[in-house]
Amino acid sequence: MNANPLLGQVLGALFGQAMSRRSMGTDRGGLGGGLGGAALGSVLSGMLGGRGSPAGVPAGRAGAGSNRTALLVMLLPLAMRWVQRNGGMNAVLEKFRQKGMVRQTQSWVDTGENQPLDEQSVEQVVGRDELAQMAQRLGVPEEQIAQALAEIMPEMVDKMTPQGQLPEHADEVLDESRQTLEQEIQDVRQRDVTHS
Repeated sequence: MNANPLLGQVLGALFGQAMSRRSMGTDRGGLGGGLGGAALGSVLSGMLGGRGSPAGVPAGRAGAGSNRTALLVMLLPLAMRWVQRNGGMNAVLEKFRQKGMVRQTQSWVDTGENQPLDEQSVEQVVGRDELAQMAQRLGVPEEQIAQALAEIMPEMVDKMTPQGQLPEHADEVLDESRQTLEQEIQDVRQRDVTHS
């Protein structure tokens, strides 16, 4: 299954900006210009603007593609928090390797094509309890969470490793990106509330 291009755009924008701020030594701020603020904001409002569950994930009838993308974006901050709680990017990659996914994880880090991840592997590494909590939080079935995480994890690692290796400050970049994304999602929801 091909990765969702909008998921790649969102992650690329978040990680790219966080990494460039680190290399330039500038203070952390919002997503600013470039592919940041405006682009991410419009992508998010396009995806999250529909009426749906309280969590903001539209119900899965018409427009399944955009609903899927909305689920991916709403799940992203939860996935990032899960990575942080489990020791950071290196530790999570090691968890996948220990479950026999050495070739897959290496492909996500390398600059070539990402090998896919399946729901069963996600369940083995993430665990049923964690999947159930995420599903409850977003108001969607557990299997949808597992499917979405199977898309998110390779893409998250891929966008974090544009040079084919995990950057030195990967976990700080992840934390900053999560905070930015949570703020952007909140801003989009706020705009939707004030315009409705």
